Amino acid sequence: MATSGKPVRCIRPEQLGFDERSVSPSDFGWHMLAEGDSWFSFGSLFGNNLLNRLALGRSTLVTSTARPSDTLARMVDWWRDPAFAALIDGGPQGLRAWKFDAILLSGGGNDLIDAVSDKRIDQQLLRKLPPGSEPASPADCIHPEAWVLFERYLRENFGMVSRLAANSALNSATPIFVHTYEYPTPRNAAAAPGRGPWLLPALVAHRIPKSMHLELAKHLMDRLAGVVRTLGLANVHVIDTLGTTLTPAEPDSEGDSNDWLNEIHPDSKGYGKLAAVWRDAIEAVIAPVM
Repeated sequence: MATSGKPVRCIRPEQLGFDERSVSPSDFGWHMLAEGDSWFSFGSLFGNNLLNRLALGRSTLVTSTARPSDTLARMVDWWRDPAFAALIDGGPQGLRAWKFDAILLSGGGNDLIDAVSDKRIDQQLLRKLPPGSEPASPADCIHPEAWVLFERYLRENFGMVSRLAANSALNSATPIFVHTYEYPTPRNAAAAPGRGPWLLPALVAHRIPKSMHLELAKHLMDRLAGVVRTLGLANVHVIDTLGTTLTPAEPDSEGDSNDWLNEIHPDSKGYGKLAAVWRDAIEAVIAPVM
């Protein structure tokens, strides 16, 4: 499914310059800034990402600082990713900012994947269950105190992005769009050699019974969405797609299945479905009357 409208053009920040490869925002109706994880990133396999499927009612330039492994903490870390912050508030000299019509943020998903990984077993969100145990609910597989810290981390970092914009001379009124994700299926479907899968190895390493895999994945995404839906931050708008947009992958599949290219990334058709929801949500805020 593709969205109707004009496909956005995505560029990197260095193209907002003055050489022959530069792109001028004045040639477009809207100029937006995007930051986020692999759902936005140029580094996604074959350029498969949500921004590349987004089409809007006006010609739109999207300046993207997104990278595949971005987490919220990295997005707001001035020293490690200065481009995103500087484009909003100008940087140390106050000269690098642009006025944006919207800020698009894809964050929280990579953080969740990091927090349930098999790299630090029983030290993050997931409990390592005793052999042969049968948890009564997905919550039995999670360290409750670890979730409290994780949710605090999410809220603090989303808040930092909101304050960054609020304190900007040019972008204090610029709407910020955040989103829920969709329900992934833990399965042996990597993005590329050495890149994934992510959820399945983590659940196996923590001895989560296979019968609980899908239910636990849904539970984690529901809790992440619950945080995003209740941020309560000024000028932050939630694009809510969880459980409404994509057909889940088949549990035993190892490649493209239904709307999913691999374990945690939609395929082009899936991103197209999501992009249609994004268009409606964005234009309801920045172009309610067209």
